[in-house]
Amino acid sequence: MSFSDTELGLIKSAPLLGEVPAHVVNAAVAAQLGEQLLLPPDTVFLKAGQRQTGLWVIAHGTIETFIVDAAGREKILDFAAIGGTLGEETLFGDRPLQYTARSLTQAAVLQLPETLVAEWMERYPPFARRLTALIAERIDYLGRDVLTFCTKKATARLVCYLVCHFNQTPASPDGTHSLHLAIPRNKLASRLSISDSHLSRAFRELEEASLIVRQGRGYFIPDVAALSQYVCPAGCDF
Repeated sequence: MSFSDTELGLIKSAPLLGEVPAHVVNAAVAAQLGEQLLLPPDTVFLKAGQRQTGLWVIAHGTIETFIVDAAGREKILDFAAIGGTLGEETLFGDRPLQYTARSLTQAAVLQLPETLVAEWMERYPPFARRLTALIAERIDYLGRDVLTFCTKKATARLVCYLVCHFNQTPASPDGTHSLHLAIPRNKLASRLSISDSHLSRAFRELEEASLIVRQGRGYFIPDVAALSQYVCPAGCDF
């Protein structure tokens, strides 16, 4: 199914594709060189074990990646949203995909075949550098993620992931921050490798300490620095 003009515009605004001339992206989409998927919620479009999946760019929506253990239980690995990418770790090799990808919400995703990615890397050096930087950032993110899981309890994991993103504490002139939670609680708990009850206790602990305040579908953080100090009294590890 072909993308609408709105979805094409969102694809071209993705950080990675900003390094490729717009008319080149337009031509690739018009020629349908890769899959263009309009996904309803809860639709699997990539499966663990696939090879040479190409690079996937998210036009809109939220995608969840997960694995299934020997007992058949799902473990959420992460979430990707508008402008995000999937599958870059399988490019230019025979490494199979290590996770399954499924739409959490209605979503639109574009596949860029490996041959097209290779062509663009050769023709547009800024694109090649941005893709290389993206992979390096992903490796760094995973390292920080693993360290957090190994050294922090549930409340700190929650704040590190949702608020600080491990090393990017939000900054505003008045030190406040509004946090919108679009992820179901049970999936967030799975992402943090904690139980639903541990997650509920973590939120309740922060509320009782007046560090977060319920606000619609999310939370208002009156003092980001105080919240960070509460969960990481010795300072940020990163």
